[in-house]
Amino acid sequence: MFIIFVAELVLSLACVAGYIQFFFWLDAVATISLYFEIGFLLQASPGLNNAANELALAKAGRAAKAGARAGRLANILRLVRLVKIFKFAKWLMSRFTLSKKQATDESEDELENDLHFSMSVLGRRMTESITKKVIIAVVLMLIMFSATEVDFTPDARQIQLDSIAEFPESAEVRDSFIQSHDNIVAFNGGGYDFVDEERIDELRNVEILTLEAESDSTITASFDIKDDTVTQAWYSLLITTFVSLLLGTMGLLFSRDAYKMVIHPIEKMKSTVQQLSENPLLHLERIKNRDNGQSNETDILEQAITKMAALLQVGFGSAGAEIIGKNLSDIGELNPMIPGVRVNAIFGFCDIRDFTFATEGLQQDVMIFVNKIADITHRHVVKSGGHPNKNIGDAFLLVWKLKSGKNTNSSGDLQKEVFDASLSCMQRVIKDIRQAGSLASFLEDAANGSSAWASSLATYNVAMGVGLHKGWAIEGAIGSKVKIDASYLSPHVNLASRLESATKKYNVPLLMSDSFFGGLSGSIQSTCRRCDRVIFKGSTEPMMIYHQDETPISSLQSPPQNHDHLLEITTYDEETEMNYRGLIQDAKNKLQASSTELAQREVYDALFNSYLDKDWARCKIYCHIWIQHFPGDALVNGLAEQMYRINNFVCPDDWQGYYKMTGK
Repeated sequence: MFIIFVAELVLSLACVAGYIQFFFWLDAVATISLYFEIGFLLQASPGLNNAANELALAKAGRAAKAGARAGRLANILRLVRLVKIFKFAKWLMSRFTLSKKQATDESEDELENDLHFSMSVLGRRMTESITKKVIIAVVLMLIMFSATEVDFTPDARQIQLDSIAEFPESAEVRDSFIQSHDNIVAFNGGGYDFVDEERIDELRNVEILTLEAESDSTITASFDIKDDTVTQAWYSLLITTFVSLLLGTMGLLFSRDAYKMVIHPIEKMKSTVQQLSENPLLHLERIKNRDNGQSNETDILEQAITKMAALLQVGFGSAGAEIIGKNLSDIGELNPMIPGVRVNAIFGFCDIRDFTFATEGLQQDVMIFVNKIADITHRHVVKSGGHPNKNIGDAFLLVWKLKSGKNTNSSGDLQKEVFDASLSCMQRVIKDIRQAGSLASFLEDAANGSSAWASSLATYNVAMGVGLHKGWAIEGAIGSKVKIDASYLSPHVNLASRLESATKKYNVPLLMSDSFFGGLSGSIQSTCRRCDRVIFKGSTEPMMIYHQDETPISSLQSPPQNHDHLLEITTYDEETEMNYRGLIQDAKNKLQASSTELAQREVYDALFNSYLDKDWARCKIYCHIWIQHFPGDALVNGLAEQMYRINNFVCPDDWQGYYKMTGK
């Protein structure tokens, strides 16, 4: 056994990481204690042999008790060591048996058996902690019991009393016995009786020790053991107090281990789920993995809950908050089919220009392309207080929720901040994407120049169109138990999509509805211009649409390819010039380079009002002058092209003051 203990100790030191701790010292003491049980080893060590002989001789007397107590302690340590080795041997044999089975037939059941033999990290930690505390408690109790053990065996008095029985007539033996014990209170037998009545009356029965001679029961002696009884009582009180404190401490330590390793993580996970049910969009702090790779099962569960919550938040977004919260708070079956909620919001719809052409050229790199655009868009939307909702290939639906209710008007300034932030956000998205330039520069970090699309899409520039509209929608789950999406259903969501589609017709990156324009602050409204008055497909009411000028109007100097054609179709004859001489001169004066932005916008307002008032002849004059001064203005260029295409700048009799958009 000594050889097995030594071998196991050496192997543990070589193979078990972090072994030189509590259990190492227990194993070392248990191993060393076996050395003193081996005779020929002690004979080979004279010093130890002499010590062992002295210990054996001492066992006959009072001094041997310390050695006996140490032996009991060593036996307990050896027992712990044997249990560990037995468990290891059992596990090793199980692994060996399982490996033989797997060599012939590796089935799923055997794989499950393989998992059965591996103790979990949490179980191993709790087992080690509890075992360590139990061993410490037992050792402390043994030490305490040994230190406080009182042995009042009256060996000398009994031998002397037996001598008196052998020589009952010897007064010298009797007198010597009585004189040598000052605590004797009574003696009877051998023709001599002695009783100290006064002293006996002061003692309790437990404080009087009466001995009888083995050969003659009539010879008795009684002793006062009051001091010994008091000492023994104090030792008993000390042991009781120590055991009570030890049990209380062990109970607290065991409870602490259970709370720290099991109960607290479970309560924390429960609290996390409750917080998510109350606020499904709550940002959860990620639980970091331990650097030493010793994360236990509760840590893994917490990490899994955090990751699943994050995935739910990413997958459902703000529109699915109620779905997440309701199903997390319910105990029953998952039920995504809950009624929708009507909300007021700003809806933004974005679309990547010429996406079909880009997809055909990019092939597998199209995902990188779309996700880089989505990263830019979503990042700006979240910073502005909005929520990305749907990603439909080349299109993105974005939402900024508005407050609703009786007190909505009282917080109008706050509402205007939401409108301004959403418009500013989309302008930044357009700007960041436009600054990327060509597709090659846009994907320079994700793909190399040898990609298949490098030549076919060399002239493709990344661009995006945006439509912004304010209205109501039904927020909720769309789909079935097989697959659901949390989104918005409303004609107003479709209008945002129609506005984005109209940006292609008007050759501008962004268009907004009149309801959205009305929510902007005055300073932002002053940077916007009316584009047209239209009625979209599926709508019954005409709508004014607007565009925001990111740069001053005077900077619109880059002429389009059809610039000469635009000047030609808007040219007016001499008679018209004579009839509108004052108007023409006033317009030219206001559009000079030194003119203010306000004066220039007055001319544009006059141009657009002429269009709405069916005075297309006057509008034609304004368009010609405007195109001469600002050839790069896509709004006026498109409006002039539209009036020319409809009826060569002659307003039709059935024109009702708006343009019908037949496309989706």
